[in-house]
Amino acid sequence: MNLIKQNLLGLVGLMILCAGIVLPQGIAQNFCNVVGISALIVYAFLGKNDFFFYLEIVVLIGTIMKIFNVETTLMFAVLIIATIISFAIIFRNPIYRSWDIIFGVVGISGLIYGYATLSNYGYAIGGLATIVYSLIGFSKGIKSALVFALLNTIYSALAIYMIISH
Repeated sequence: MNLIKQNLLGLVGLMILCAGIVLPQGIAQNFCNVVGISALIVYAFLGKNDFFFYLEIVVLIGTIMKIFNVETTLMFAVLIIATIISFAIIFRNPIYRSWDIIFGVVGISGLIYGYATLSNYGYAIGGLATIVYSLIGFSKGIKSALVFALLNTIYSALAIYMIISH
């Protein structure tokens, strides 16, 4: 019960994002995405989880650009720049300079590619790598990583389903 209480904001953000998945594209889905991602940003910040704090900021930028139908090349460029800035900030902390960060880097890269190109392959690869990174983080004591593992399990499972079904 204590684990749920500590992670309530993250779980609420996750549930809002999951609600948005089943909605048709439009205002309601966009609202769920922005609110859910914003909740995860606050949750990662409060949990001192820098990696997912910056990852979710990049995801929010991508989401807002998709809402406003920003041209794909521009979106891709902005997301790459935002990711480079995020990594520069993240890697200032020596805790993130370890072998397992490769899963986080692949995860962010795949998710950004997925956002910029609406590629289920990007979502699937990025999500799977982020699950691995999250579970490693959780095993190291980063409690909030479990919520991000769950989130990426749902997203990568949906992407894999879409790949297989088409």
